[in-house]
Amino acid sequence: MLVSSIKDKLPEKFFKTIEFEEFRPSQSKAIDKGLLESKNMLICSPTASGKTFVAELAGIKSIIETGGKMIYIVPLKSLATEKAEEFKKYEEIGIKTAVSIGDPESKDPWLANADIIVCTSEKFDSLLRHNISWLNKIKVAVFDEIHLINDSNRGPTLEVIITLLKTLLNKIQIIGLSATIGNPKELSDWLEGELIQDSWRPVKLIQGIYADEEINFEKKVIPVEKIKNDATLSLALDTINLGKQALIFCPTKKSAQSTAKKISNLIKSELNKDLSSKIKSAAGVPTMQCEELSDCVSKGIAFHHSGLLSKQKKIVEENFKNNIIKIICCTPTLAMGVNLPAFRVIMKSLKRYGKRGMDWIPVLEYHQMTGRAGRPKFNDSHGEAISIAKDNSEFDYINESYLRGSAENLTSKLGVEPILRSVILSLVASGFVIKEEKLIEFFSNTFYGSQFGNDFGFKIKILSALSDLEKFKFLKRTETSIIPTVVGKRVSELYIYPDAAFEIINNFEKMSNIFEDLPFLHSISSNLEMSPWLSLQKKDYEYIDISLSEIEDKLINPIPYQWDYEYDEFLRKTKTCFVLNEWINESNEKEIFENYNVAPGLMRDISNKCEWLLYGAAELAKVTGNLDKVSDITKLKIRIKNGIKSELLPLIRLKGIGRVRARRLFGSGLKSLQNLKSANIELLSDILGEKTAISVKKQLNL
Repeated sequence: MLVSSIKDKLPEKFFKTIEFEEFRPSQSKAIDKGLLESKNMLICSPTASGKTFVAELAGIKSIIETGGKMIYIVPLKSLATEKAEEFKKYEEIGIKTAVSIGDPESKDPWLANADIIVCTSEKFDSLLRHNISWLNKIKVAVFDEIHLINDSNRGPTLEVIITLLKTLLNKIQIIGLSATIGNPKELSDWLEGELIQDSWRPVKLIQGIYADEEINFEKKVIPVEKIKNDATLSLALDTINLGKQALIFCPTKKSAQSTAKKISNLIKSELNKDLSSKIKSAAGVPTMQCEELSDCVSKGIAFHHSGLLSKQKKIVEENFKNNIIKIICCTPTLAMGVNLPAFRVIMKSLKRYGKRGMDWIPVLEYHQMTGRAGRPKFNDSHGEAISIAKDNSEFDYINESYLRGSAENLTSKLGVEPILRSVILSLVASGFVIKEEKLIEFFSNTFYGSQFGNDFGFKIKILSALSDLEKFKFLKRTETSIIPTVVGKRVSELYIYPDAAFEIINNFEKMSNIFEDLPFLHSISSNLEMSPWLSLQKKDYEYIDISLSEIEDKLINPIPYQWDYEYDEFLRKTKTCFVLNEWINESNEKEIFENYNVAPGLMRDISNKCEWLLYGAAELAKVTGNLDKVSDITKLKIRIKNGIKSELLPLIRLKGIGRVRARRLFGSGLKSLQNLKSANIELLSDILGEKTAISVKKQLNL
């Protein structure tokens, strides 16, 4: 379909921004089936096939013609930032884009002035709980990676906000985007939309299996030089020798890191020393992991996983896009993150460790990874997705189940009890549902309801979750309605699971009159909201046992029996607590990595979660009458945020003073704001640098 054929259907200033002459197949099909007439759509087509522009066609047209808004929901913060950058191209025609990925407590009032709002599903759910004023202005809602409705973590939130929008907004257009879905008709029917399916890709995908020193593609076999009897190394070096790039998906962070190190050891020349130093300086005190990444990057190789700092991830991603880094060894989360196409995608293993030991990954996940193969901007004639088989049996299984197999059907994950309680509380606390029959009706309209609504236990399960919230004293039922309590409303606004909030409130009653940091930190570290907890190593057991013996009588919750199934989980919670305690006692990231094997990125992640939960605990203390605990909990929160001992709390209040500068001031005898006020500028400049010293003086003299 030619772009010119729909000129009269688009606002003129939008039409003029379109720089190509012919639509891609999925775009043409969507237009033919009513995209520009505000029909709901489920678009299933490969990565880079033009799905995002389908959403833009509907969204930009609607914004200009109605003055409404488009929300664009993505699974990850990094993807939200990337999409927002893409949409800024429409600023030239007066369309404002905003990204919202931060504090779940904030209503982000400035979003009222934006035309396109990009956010994660969790953030948008939080905005809905805060009764945003601009809800009725949403005309188009786009859900990128909608197949994640199948994910036990992200899926329920995604499902609930889609149901809410369908329920609350009569004229909203909902567009779901995905590369692969096993039961697309079932999902599109639930969306009450048109199903658009197409297999066209800008770069052809060729799938193959590596075995016996050769890649077996469907129509050809390519021999590969054997390197150290290691299939992954052989394929990596072969890719580099071809002058191409590869993403190597590894089953664990440890595997990604060790694989990158092995590949880099085979490369003699160091080409990227400046880049290498940037990686190292991203952390305050470089850890062994930083050193390893720096060494790898100097040779054009990198690893990428959740243990890296966000700054390091960005450096790796940008330099892969610029063809400076040739190989990234990564975990599968990169498959749904930022747009990083590669000539080759290599699956080191299609097995993953789970509850039943090593098991094969879902076909849906395989398609997510292989979708990265092929780089349109590098004019690749094709992209290669290569799975490694260890023997003939694996070869046959991979061929039948993955190369020829179909993706699994999506199944709602909304029916898990803690999730049901959270959803019910948010619906009632936000005023979306106030009657029991309306609550049942809402769940009947979810994907969960469409799949399981006829089951015998469907209604019973919902009413049981409602009763639990009454027992928690978060809701009250009258003869005519369901009403949130003050505490229940605050729990919903804080975006904390009801079970987790109930545990925090109960722990207030168990605490001694004298607040102690470590026992309370242990209770917070053990909370459901802090999961997943840190994994254990053999060396951890001894120091945890010794440390526990010193605080056992002060713990808020008892230690489980040693041979109980809960004991191992208790130890992981305890390790999480001890690592956070090291952080607030000013151990640096290098020391924490060496002593506990907790990488800087992971350390930032758990400290951020803990900081938020401590904020929530302080807020819950206020609404439950535990006002005597608010100050101590807030101080602990500030310490977690900054990684400081309590003696630095006065100094950290100043803008530009972090844990390092605060410790320098304290060590120089400047222990209070009054000390700083009377100190001369020359002394402060020696300690802090002239610019920061002047800033501190200005703040103190206001």
